Amino acid sequence: MMKRIVLACTVLSMLLSLALTGCGDGKDGGGSESKWNSIVYVCSNLGDKSFCDVSWKGVQDGAEDNDIGTVKCIEFGRDTKSKMEPTMVDAADAYDLIVSSGGEMLEIVEKIWEDYPQKRFIMFDIDPLYENKMTNVFCINFRQNEGDFLAGALAEKISKTGTIGYVGSMEAVVIQDFMVGYIAGAVYADPNAKVAVSYIGNSQDSPKAKELAGIQINVNNADVLHQVAGAAGLGLFQACLENGKKWAIGVDADQRNYFLETDPELADVILTSMEKRTNVAVREAINKTYAGKLAYGTLEKWGVAKKVTVLAENDFYKEHVPAEVQAYIDDLEEKVAAGKIEIDSAYGMDTETYNALRNSVKP
Repeated sequence: MMKRIVLACTVLSMLLSLALTGCGDGKDGGGSESKWNSIVYVCSNLGDKSFCDVSWKGVQDGAEDNDIGTVKCIEFGRDTKSKMEPTMVDAADAYDLIVSSGGEMLEIVEKIWEDYPQKRFIMFDIDPLYENKMTNVFCINFRQNEGDFLAGALAEKISKTGTIGYVGSMEAVVIQDFMVGYIAGAVYADPNAKVAVSYIGNSQDSPKAKELAGIQINVNNADVLHQVAGAAGLGLFQACLENGKKWAIGVDADQRNYFLETDPELADVILTSMEKRTNVAVREAINKTYAGKLAYGTLEKWGVAKKVTVLAENDFYKEHVPAEVQAYIDDLEEKVAAGKIEIDSAYGMDTETYNALRNSVKP
């Protein structure tokens, strides 16, 4: 009888040991891939032809790479911050691997992560100064200032007036970070560069973006314009088309592809886009999670060197950007990736310095 009791206890101990191994310690991605059988992406709204859509593609690709049959996107809606926390809690209750973005959603995860020790959270587009102490959370910061440095340099090199434009959604630090890089690139390419800067106030008002872009074209004489405004930024493309077919630079995705079939005339004003390849980053983070190689409990900064904040060098770009300018941008990309060019960031920049930078290139 005693032998059977000892044997039963030994088997139980082995089973508990295996279960704990499957949970992992959080720092190394946590154990076997069979532990997480479902993935969810939590965002505001799909259909922006930009950030959310690109990120969702990365989640889907990561799920496919790892044969995860249950993959879901949950949208909490635009301008509905009150729904963010309950949506995240619902996602954590129902899914094993939760993917989301931004500082506001990260603050919610800070409240709940300890309640879900066996779950994993991948949070991207996070402040580079953030100290991640959550052992089942992995954070990614995107160096969008590096990618927009290339966009600003390109815009200034192909501008015929010397004045380029920038239309952002709102003056949040992440959007300002694009602008800081854009101005730095323009001034690097031409110390006398002028950059017209406008902010819409949200990421949905496409008519307002169109209006602001039209002012930059007709009042400031800008002839290459860059939008960093989510769905609202589509209005900038319309302004470029309707005001003498000025060149536009998109954001997050290769936005020309979205209009090639539905509106080819509009597509033909989008020279390139500064791709913030959240799909590539999210896919890599998911794959490393299932391989047990993702450093949970940390924050990593990914930019040009990781090929996640770069210009879309499609066939249209290669056809319409002069060869010498392409070579110039390629050289800049190599230097940025190697750390040979230091680019200021809006993160940690005081208001006085930010305003001085913006005013220094005002048309």
